[in-house]
Amino acid sequence: MHIARWLLCLKCCCRHGLPTYKQRMTAQTYANFPERDLKVVLGPHINATATKLLRKMSLGMHEMTVGQQEKLSSSRNNGRHGMNALARELQLTVTGEDDRDYLAVYKAESQAHRLQLWITAPFEGSQTTHLVWAKYTDLTQPRRIGVTFKLATSYSSMDIQNILRTAMKVAVDLEADEPFTIKGNPPPRFTKKVKPADEAKPAEAATPAGDETPPA
Repeated sequence: MHIARWLLCLKCCCRHGLPTYKQRMTAQTYANFPERDLKVVLGPHINATATKLLRKMSLGMHEMTVGQQEKLSSSRNNGRHGMNALARELQLTVTGEDDRDYLAVYKAESQAHRLQLWITAPFEGSQTTHLVWAKYTDLTQPRRIGVTFKLATSYSSMDIQNILRTAMKVAVDLEADEPFTIKGNPPPRFTKKVKPADEAKPAEAATPAGDETPPA
């Protein structure tokens, strides 16, 4: 009975040009987010380069070259400093964990809030571009979550704090098993400057009355 109903729905969708359930699901592009319990969908305004890297697996810690490890050590240290600075402000307790797949993994939480930070290794052995993921969870709500990311060759402590704050800012209430959709920055809108209609041209200097030369 269920198979017959499924075939009928499939036939109806094809006849009317509507996307099937499978097509709707496969139309979404998913990021390679560190947590498997939360699916992250790539939304609008994310460029092709970022889309490719967000879906790609980074190198493992043991696959990094010595040069990469030296150059990326600042990102690891600044990730810790940035997380600690924001945690002190929000009165959160910070913990870290070793992970062979990530340059650094940090978590800061209290009874009401949780911040998580993942700093990946580079994606190739010839470059240093790496990814930072940040996730915020409001523990007072059933499923209020915010996720953001940043791609760069290095990160300062302030960069890390801004990424974490953005994750808090974009938090939304999700239904059960609903994925989080990350969005890029929309392109700027260029508007043509129009000269105000009431803007008058500079008036010509008038000749002072006392300087007029009387006729001969």
